[in-house]
Amino acid sequence: MKIFSKDGYLPVKSIGLMFVGSLIYSLAMNILIIPCGMYSGGVLGIAQLINALLEYLGITFSGVNMEGIIYLMINIPLLILAYKSLGRPFFFKTIVCTVFYTIFLAVIPVPEKMVLDDTVICCVAGGLISGIGIGFTLLSGGCGGGEEIICVYLTKKYRNFSVGKVTVIINIFVYGCCAIFFNLTVAVYSILCSVISSIAVDKIHFQNITADMFIVTKKSGVEKLIFDTVNRGATRVDATGTYTGDDTNIYLVVLSKNEAATLKKEIHAFDPDAFVFIHEDVDVSGNFQKHLH
Repeated sequence: MKIFSKDGYLPVKSIGLMFVGSLIYSLAMNILIIPCGMYSGGVLGIAQLINALLEYLGITFSGVNMEGIIYLMINIPLLILAYKSLGRPFFFKTIVCTVFYTIFLAVIPVPEKMVLDDTVICCVAGGLISGIGIGFTLLSGGCGGGEEIICVYLTKKYRNFSVGKVTVIINIFVYGCCAIFFNLTVAVYSILCSVISSIAVDKIHFQNITADMFIVTKKSGVEKLIFDTVNRGATRVDATGTYTGDDTNIYLVVLSKNEAATLKKEIHAFDPDAFVFIHEDVDVSGNFQKHLH
């Protein structure tokens, strides 16, 4: 079932992942992270730094929240990048995710004091839960805007990048500035929260987990099935079964964990007798591209 996409529809599953991911992330931010006084990372953190610099230089606008305006201005070229480089489906999903983030962050109340007594526990719990939320939105094929667009762009363009790694690099810059110019202790807690969140993102976001799949089948036409299902090429080897002596085909394909789950389902629907085994977290060199889903 679909609602709209590049052809006018978005899968309900994708919208569900965006909704749940945005809700989980917003709950972690408003209930666990913000009450601790931790700094925001990513593009929002950069917007906060720019706003602080403007205030230091005496450039202020009475009654106007410049952080939000600066954040929006930074996001405009990033959304253009998403539209041109990552495709219309990703762009529209990102818009939907951003709307969900905005609504949930606005309506979920922020407690006046920490809900947990220990700041470290808040960092760990907040980082873990927010990372799971971000991971779900990325699984939908979109993201919440900001640095996540940069992360997805780089992970698609360069095989060795992952969303979590790129987030850590961006946040080291943001929190480094916070530590130098503001509060060192809170910056350290913020870094801890960010690292835990980034690890959680990489564990949830299956696009970062590369797998190889071996398919043993006597049926022909598997090459087309692989390409139509996950848009991947495959290597075929003609083989002979040692027990039956029958001719068979072996296909080797390298893909993401998420693609492997989808392809496995389609293979067994195509040939219930096919033998499939998958090896996860493999190291791949050469012309392998990460796909957006």
